[in-house]
Amino acid sequence: ASQGRYLCLTARMSDLIYEGQQISQQRLALSKETQDIAKKYNDAMNNTKMEVSVVEGGTQRLYYNILTSQDPFSGLCMRLVDTQGNVVIPGKNSSLEATYTDEEGNSVTSSFYSASSFIQKFMATDEHSNEMANWSLDKIKEYYEENYSSSGVTLNFTEDKYSYLKKADERYILDENINDSEYLEEMIKSGQYVLQQATTDTDSWEELSWQGSTQINEVYDTSDDAAAKAEYESATTELQRRDKILELSLEQIQTQERAVEKEIDSVKEVIKSNIEESYKTFA
Repeated sequence: ASQGRYLCLTARMSDLIYEGQQISQQRLALSKETQDIAKKYNDAMNNTKMEVSVVEGGTQRLYYNILTSQDPFSGLCMRLVDTQGNVVIPGKNSSLEATYTDEEGNSVTSSFYSASSFIQKFMATDEHSNEMANWSLDKIKEYYEENYSSSGVTLNFTEDKYSYLKKADERYILDENINDSEYLEEMIKSGQYVLQQATTDTDSWEELSWQGSTQINEVYDTSDDAAAKAEYESATTELQRRDKILELSLEQIQTQERAVEKEIDSVKEVIKSNIEESYKTFA
């Protein structure tokens, strides 16, 4: 009977040890999740963006349309080429033309080549302004006409080829992602695309380092900091809750292990005593 009891207790101890190992593995996985969340949070708090300074529109994020606009008041009069010298174009040029009455009562027409520049001019106080900065211009037009119908601003959306960026004897490539500001910045920073500045001679261009440009600056992007902080705090709280549950479960298992270990020691003593008594019988 004691031997049978001993075998049952040994099996129970093995089960408890296995359960404890499983919980420890789960806590290690949670620790890895915590590190990943912390890294994601740190990346969001330390990410940067490129900003440009133009006469009309002030400081705003770098977009392809602003970079390549040949209007010195709303753009940088630059272009992009790849490492083979091919002119980089997205295929089509979008612009939003706004006609409105200024403070002096004059009718004014301005062209905007990025959502951010239009928002800064007409919708800076809109609660969705940060979200809309990456919208397409046709979507901005639809939103503005729906929500600002009484503003007195007439909008006209146009789409044209980027013919002014290349000459007949030059090669060019299409990049459908180039209107994405983050993608554009990555391609410039990595050196896969090179900036070229128009010279006084309209038929020639010269290479320009973005670090050496007085109109382009790299700054911390704080637009996503609040969302990143909220996500980090929520995820951290949930991970701590799950870890606490696992910690309590592990403590219960360890308590049971100690109890079973004492019981095993007790049964061992009984078995040892029985063996000694049995040998006395034959002595």
